[in-house]
Amino acid sequence: SRTITSIEKALARVLKPLMKPMESALKTPGSLVIDGTLIPTWNWRSLGATNFSGKHKRAGVNHQVICTLDGKLLAITDPVPGARHDAYAFKHHGLERYLDESTLADKGYIGLGLATPSKRNKTRWTPADVKAVNRFINSRRAVVERVIAQVKAWRILHTGFRRPLGSYGRVFAVVRGLVFLAAGHPL
Repeated sequence: SRTITSIEKALARVLKPLMKPMESALKTPGSLVIDGTLIPTWNWRSLGATNFSGKHKRAGVNHQVICTLDGKLLAITDPVPGARHDAYAFKHHGLERYLDESTLADKGYIGLGLATPSKRNKTRWTPADVKAVNRFINSRRAVVERVIAQVKAWRILHTGFRRPLGSYGRVFAVVRGLVFLAAGHPL
């Protein structure tokens, strides 16, 4: 409705200062952690093929979430169609300029210059030292899964976006601002 749209636009203007440019948001000392998440949407017939995620078996949009090792949320990227892999979203947003080999990621980011677990070789046993490194990376990476769970605690992000997809960008900008406000970022 027009009332909801005007409230969303007003909230977007008020919460805009919380959105720092990616370059300044990611200038923090220490290692960072990145992971992608699918925000479910209704499967609109016009965009069904581009938004349908075969992994999750539903339509949605992909966002990259970046945080510190202690769980401080730093950035949530703009949406990419849900049919796209995390590596595509990483390149699409140009995150290789800001993240280096000290950034922890899952196996979806192999080959992008990040610290990722090694893939299992199906023809031979995985050595104990490789398993230990994989266990270490995954135990440190768990923090981003908790951050994603906190972000998805907002009902509009985990139940499926039912409004027209043209309004998703505006609604997500408001929710992202509220998430950063709830996480303790100053206005």
